[in-house]
Amino acid sequence: MDHKEKALWEIRNEKNKAGVRWLLIFIIVPYLSYLLHTGKSVEIGQKNIFNWYYILTVASFVVGVNLIVTFILFHAAKIGHIRPSIKYLTMTADFFAVALVMIPTGGNESMFFTINYIVIVSNALRYGLRIAILGTIVMNVFYIGVLAFQHYPEMEVQGIQKEILKVGGFWLVGIYTGYLSMRFEVLRGEIENYQYLLAQALRKK
Repeated sequence: MDHKEKALWEIRNEKNKAGVRWLLIFIIVPYLSYLLHTGKSVEIGQKNIFNWYYILTVASFVVGVNLIVTFILFHAAKIGHIRPSIKYLTMTADFFAVALVMIPTGGNESMFFTINYIVIVSNALRYGLRIAILGTIVMNVFYIGVLAFQHYPEMEVQGIQKEILKVGGFWLVGIYTGYLSMRFEVLRGEIENYQYLLAQALRKK
């Protein structure tokens, strides 16, 4: 895969991620609004920050990220080049958005924790082991932040073994998915090389 083909491939990947992001916005924002309106939220922490301003802030953040990404992708498609840093920035923004959604939905017990797996698997499959390791580290930092916010000021985490298993499982999924992606890229390169050698041999005949 030459440089231009790789750039177009990354642009398609980021467009797909942006599409999924729009879908999640239209699902999660109404759900958060429903929780706030009915009083059924399971907010963590001592500050009671979950209100309409909080929902608006989360929605504005994700929409803003997606609009910026859409503009960047439009420009990148015209010039046939995209900055490699874009995939890292969008992944970090996705993990941060998930952490924000976890705060009013139960913290470490939030059902939205599983979205972290979707983010890491989708990025690791597309981009390989390096982004899988970095993404896992970023997710861990944000998740520790959620736990710290949830248990402040006592800072005594209940069920620490369960949390270690969750984080360990996330590392396993991220690294293994990245490894599979890396192996696939190696095999694809070998196949392309064999195809080239075969074409050369047929030309000589």
